[in-house]
Amino acid sequence: MMNRRLFWKILIIFWGIFYLTFQLTWIGLNFYMESRESRTFYHIQTKVEMIAQLLQISGEQEAVNFIAHLPEPERTCFSISLLQTPDLYVESETENSNDGSFIYQKTSTAPDGISYLISFKDHDQNYNKGMIFNMPIPMFLMGITGGLLFSLFLAWNLTRPMKLLRKGFYKVSQGDLSVRLFDKLKKRHDELSELAWEFDLMVEQLSTLISDRQALLHDVSHELRTPLARLQLAIGIAQQNKQNIDTSLERIELESERLDTMIGEILNYSRDDTANSLDEYFDLKELISVIVADAKYEAEPQEVYVNFTVVSVAHSIIKGNSEQIRRAVENIIRNAIRFSKAGQSIDITLKESGRYLQIDVKDNGPGIDEHKLSSIFEPFVRIQSPQLGKGYGLGLAIARKSIVMHNGAIQARNRDSGGLIMTIKLPYWHS
Repeated sequence: MMNRRLFWKILIIFWGIFYLTFQLTWIGLNFYMESRESRTFYHIQTKVEMIAQLLQISGEQEAVNFIAHLPEPERTCFSISLLQTPDLYVESETENSNDGSFIYQKTSTAPDGISYLISFKDHDQNYNKGMIFNMPIPMFLMGITGGLLFSLFLAWNLTRPMKLLRKGFYKVSQGDLSVRLFDKLKKRHDELSELAWEFDLMVEQLSTLISDRQALLHDVSHELRTPLARLQLAIGIAQQNKQNIDTSLERIELESERLDTMIGEILNYSRDDTANSLDEYFDLKELISVIVADAKYEAEPQEVYVNFTVVSVAHSIIKGNSEQIRRAVENIIRNAIRFSKAGQSIDITLKESGRYLQIDVKDNGPGIDEHKLSSIFEPFVRIQSPQLGKGYGLGLAIARKSIVMHNGAIQARNRDSGGLIMTIKLPYWHS
């Protein structure tokens, strides 16, 4: 059975708070009403004396008129009645032991010689009867019931999304990445619906990550088969023909180096880059200048010219990881050199584009087929070209991964005059 401790905690706490608030409000209102009544019944003895004197001087009718002009509920507490024993004189203040009511009485004789008994009796002094915690029983039951219903709704409203989140996390822990919660909670329009949105985003990212890992594992196993098959073939030839053992050893050494290079690139691509710090501040213009200087040295034997131009850049400070950006830009420039022929040039431009710094790398090589442009950043995708050399199709994939980690973008397109333009956009730092 699902643990519902949070539900009961919320229910009991809000129920108690609701009833306490209800009780305190009632006590405050009751105190206010009592204070008003106490001011209304102020100087009761004096008023009885006034009625007695008025009756003695002006008669019964004037005394009755005086009582009639008193405010409610005070006038209902005064009464004038004939005295059954004319010679009896009464002036007393008593409390009725039967109902707890307050009584004040006084006798007075009218001008016509008739004696009257003037009485004040507070009939409402028995208000504590039929009460619980100083509250009438119906009011008490209404507060308890209303508080319970309100607390039940509130507890259910708060614990229902938590229950859905708990089930969602359990399904994810069991490997079910199809669970989504935002559609069930989006009508709330509160922090819990935002939490459901973040949960769905997390699950989508997990699903993408796992799919990428599975695809990478499939591609790696496929790519490793070829050099391993060559290794096995070279070993078989060496075992069958002892005279060609030197040739076979050279082939084994070559394939081992290829395997080492491939595994190194695979590790670079699959490395968890979240562990790398992205809190470094560096000058992108200076970084590209260093990369271009190295590229010129590499391109010189091929008679390829590398040019670097900065266009209207106020500042070029980037927040991130300079080593990752260096590897990404260097990889793209080296690819451009590899595809260029003697006498051709590579133009590198740095400029501002909105809130981004844009790097354009333009070459005059053969370009890429339009239908392949969107796939060159995928792992192990290689362009069949004699200029490409012995790469394994991971360089551009690593470059894109680094750029995306810096909230940037990378794009490739063919030039109208021939060649390729690689565009990188990185958000520049601003205070």
